[in-house]
Amino acid sequence: MPPLENYAVVVVDTLRATTTMATILERGAQGVLPVADVDEAFSLRDKNPHVLLGGERHNRPLPGFDAGNSPFDYPESMVQDRLVVLSTTNGTQAVERVRDASWVALGALVNARACFEQQIRAADTGLVVCAGTEGQVALEDVLAAGSIVSYWPTDLRGDGAHLACAFYRRWQDDLVQGIRLASHAKTLINQGLEQDVDFAASLNIYSRVPVRQSTNWFAYS
Repeated sequence: MPPLENYAVVVVDTLRATTTMATILERGAQGVLPVADVDEAFSLRDKNPHVLLGGERHNRPLPGFDAGNSPFDYPESMVQDRLVVLSTTNGTQAVERVRDASWVALGALVNARACFEQQIRAADTGLVVCAGTEGQVALEDVLAAGSIVSYWPTDLRGDGAHLACAFYRRWQDDLVQGIRLASHAKTLINQGLEQDVDFAASLNIYSRVPVRQSTNWFAYS
């Protein structure tokens, strides 16, 4: 595969980081910064007390943080005009792994069409990176990736894109049931987070995409 800087990269962590970060911006935040390390998150808040900290490990909110990794943790009254740093088990790690790409955006079912539209403007070649769950393929991320690449011209899809698109087509008329097939969805439901799972199945409810800025913060361009 050519170097990452040749691609317009969309990182997908449907349950729940990229869904949550898109929601944070929709609710009026100035920017959101995914970080892999909890200590880095605390350091950023020490430098700027106006920063909010959010995130989880193993689906549980982190001690000392302002919120967890649920889109419902971030009402407009909390995040309006604020900066939010997020650190999660899988999604923010995936963003870190594509740091060398020249253009990076955060995608999910909630903004699939907008991801395609922004991605195709950014570069001739697109790449969707699925965060997965603790190193394993995550069905919900394949579903969301399929929703994005379903807008790509057929002749530009590789085998992985064709597979993801086929899975998405199977469930596009019942995304809630499709996403509930995922093992991670079942774990979240068992932990009382069923609302998060069903919300993540909402297709194209957002028309904008979090894009990495020169500061490394993600914002609406």
